[in-house]
Amino acid sequence: MAQDAVEYLAGWVARKYRILFPELGSTTTEINKNQSIHGHDYGIPSWISHLSYGDLRIPSNDFLKYITRIEWLFKKITKQEIPKGSGVIRRLTNKIFKRMEMPLKYLPVVRTYIKQRLLIRMKYSYQHAIKLCNKRKAKAQLQKLQKLKRLMT
Repeated sequence: MAQDAVEYLAGWVARKYRILFPELGSTTTEINKNQSIHGHDYGIPSWISHLSYGDLRIPSNDFLKYITRIEWLFKKITKQEIPKGSGVIRRLTNKIFKRMEMPLKYLPVVRTYIKQRLLIRMKYSYQHAIKLCNKRKAKAQLQKLQKLKRLMT
């Protein structure tokens, strides 16, 4: 996933747990208020800043570092596949959490991130499989047409 997408998903998780863990992130309105006090930022804005001036959450720097590491471990462990069996989310969460130095209180946050990440992967792998199947069908039809064309001439 692209870094902006990881940041967006981390913001979604931070919003979901905003009452339990307010330190995970702040809203775009709070960030924009701080920027207007300190002057204008001439850097390229993130996708979250571009999308909303509302209740989207921008993850804190610490939380974003954790999420970036979780994403890296997720990719390393799953190897672009969807794990099989029961308790997939629990197993992945435990594997990833053991490899990180993160307080235990954030276990539900990591579990939620991994669950959403798996749902995203399942959605896009299904779409990719459909595209691949359609491509193969089109190629087979093209070969049949070329064969008929050769027979006709």
